[in-house]
Amino acid sequence: MRLWLAAALLAGCASEPAAESPTEDAGPDTNVGDTFVSDTFVPDTWVGEADAPAALCPDDMVVLPGACIDRYEAPNVKGEKPLAFQTAPDGEKWCGARGKRLCTEAEWVRACESAAKLPYPYGTSYVRGRCTDDKTWISPSWTTLGTYPSDAALGEAKRLYQADPSGSRAGCESAEGVIDLTGNVAEWVVRSFPNANNYDHVMKGCYWAGCYGGSPPSCAFVNPAHPGTFRTYEAGFRCCKSR
Repeated sequence: MRLWLAAALLAGCASEPAAESPTEDAGPDTNVGDTFVSDTFVPDTWVGEADAPAALCPDDMVVLPGACIDRYEAPNVKGEKPLAFQTAPDGEKWCGARGKRLCTEAEWVRACESAAKLPYPYGTSYVRGRCTDDKTWISPSWTTLGTYPSDAALGEAKRLYQADPSGSRAGCESAEGVIDLTGNVAEWVVRSFPNANNYDHVMKGCYWAGCYGGSPPSCAFVNPAHPGTFRTYEAGFRCCKSR
C-alpha cells in the first residue's frame, strides 16, 4: 500500500457531509486507491499584471505575475490521482526535488481569481459539482490516522480518499488554465496574509466534500486551523517557482 502511495506522489477537515471536514479545519483527506502519499516523500510579491510569454514557465506550469504555478495538483499530471495525506513539509520536499517550491497563499489566490479577481476559478457564481466538491463526507478515525506511518493509518486514509484524477471535471479551470484549484484535495500553501492563528502554512481550495462549515469552495476561503506539520487525509499541494 505504501508503494502505491509513493508511486502517486512521484508520478504526483472532518465536519458535515458536503462540507470540508472539521479536520481540514481540523483535518483533511488523503490519497486513496493507488495514489497514496507516504512518509518517504521526499512571500513573493507581484511584479505586475502585464502579460508574460508562456516560454518563461515550463510546459506543465502556468504563467503568473512573477511566478509559475503547476497546472494540476501534485503530481501535476492530467489523469493522475492527486497526492494526499500530506503535510506542508512533505510538499516543500517534493517540490524542492523538482526545482520548485510550495506556492505562497498570494500566488494561489492570484491563480484562482485570475487578473479579473473572480470569486471562483471558473466565474462569478458558485456551481456545486463544477469542481470535485460534491462527494459525500465519510467520518474518519482520527485515532487511526494519528498512528501514521502505520499500515493502519495508510489504510484509513485510503478508505477516506475520494479525489478524482486531475482534470476530470472539464469546467474546473481558471481563466489562465490552472486546474482543480477548488475541490479535489485541499492544498497546503505558505501563508501570505494574517489570520487568527498565523501559522506559517494554511490550506486553500477546500476538498472533495466541500469546505469546513459549509462555505462554498471559493478563491477566498482559507483553512488556518492547523500548522503545516499537521497530517490530514484530504490535504495535498501543488508547486510553484519564481521567475
